[in-house]
Amino acid sequence: MVISRRVLLGTGAVVVATGGLLTAAERTHRLDDIADEVGLDPKPLPDPADTRIVRRAADESAVLLATAEATASAHPAVELAPVVAIVREQLAAVGGASAATTPAPSPDAPAAVAALAQALSSAADRRASDANRAGSPALVRVLASMAAGHAQTARTVRRLR
Repeated sequence: MVISRRVLLGTGAVVVATGGLLTAAERTHRLDDIADEVGLDPKPLPDPADTRIVRRAADESAVLLATAEATASAHPAVELAPVVAIVREQLAAVGGASAATTPAPSPDAPAAVAALAQALSSAADRRASDANRAGSPALVRVLASMAAGHAQTARTVRRLR
């Protein structure tokens, strides 16, 4: 089978034009819209900055959970079970795993509770800051919810002293 020069040049021109249109669609952020129109189901790639924010939130939540659990076990007279449950739920929301190391709480119950409240307040500030930097609306909602939860839990812990 012999391909004529016209067919070869015509096919090459079509391939180049199609590639140019796809590149233009990608650069103008219309490629997903075009894929939707032809019946494809595009899955957007996660923003690397958002991925780093989620990872950091998960790591910090794991340490916060370990701190809350260690404080609760060291001072059973202080009712910290609801705090541990809330922090555990927040850790699950960002797909984190429990921390491998557990920080040792203060042997003095009021000091340990104050340190936990401070850790929760600091975490609330960091999650609020992360929510301001996040690009995904869904991630912004999760981080803002975590910030509010940490702040409310810190307030509750301060009342336990």
